Amino acid sequence: MKSIEQFFSEQNRRNVINTACDSQQRKPLSPLHDEVLQAASRGFQVFPEPEMARLFGQQEQLIDEASNDTSRLKELAALYPSCLWRVALDQSRLCVIRLDGPEGRASLARMSEDEADCLTLAAQRGDTVWIFFWRPKGVLRASDRRLATGVTILADNDSCSIPPSAGSVWLNSWAEIESAPCWLKKLAFEIPDGPSVKALPVPTLPLAVTCRTHGGFEKQHRGTSKAYPNCNQAGFRGAYRVALRK
Repeated sequence: MKSIEQFFSEQNRRNVINTACDSQQRKPLSPLHDEVLQAASRGFQVFPEPEMARLFGQQEQLIDEASNDTSRLKELAALYPSCLWRVALDQSRLCVIRLDGPEGRASLARMSEDEADCLTLAAQRGDTVWIFFWRPKGVLRASDRRLATGVTILADNDSCSIPPSAGSVWLNSWAEIESAPCWLKKLAFEIPDGPSVKALPVPTLPLAVTCRTHGGFEKQHRGTSKAYPNCNQAGFRGAYRVALRK
């Protein structure tokens, strides 16, 4: 038989546990992961990737819902509780370099060997790495997004998964996003140094007017042996008549 002290002690313990559970239920819990909130705070336009869309290979089914509004993303997370998350690159003004395996890392090292180290934001899942850059001005040079063995560029109308989707993690979540390096601009984008030749205005030249003389030559003066020039001599310059000294 329990004593009065034991009874009240157990009763108090139950009350403490129930109070903690009630406060935990009343506390508004965000269905978003911290990594998704971090991406939205960077200005990324984020959208969910539902499980059914992933199974049918339609990862960008909800790309039109992309937003960096936290309240809207919470609503989407409540509608698709088991979804992964992606970023719409075009709306976010981003381009991403995807490296697949050791071949991709080796190709990247060869392409960027003449430039300084880059500390831009990067994510990894397994043996695949995504490197984020701000998208430069200009048009992608070719429709083929494969730049080298194991190196692919993602930009216009593309999307990219972000942590914690499918076990991916940020390699350097503290890093800022850097501008696209020179080697990437030269290799993947058409960015002229100045205005295009076609864009330059073509000057309108005046019509060439040929001046011809209709008068005859004066007769030769007496006492001189110098003859007047004719059309085949140096006295005519560009169809203009040169007056001789008398």
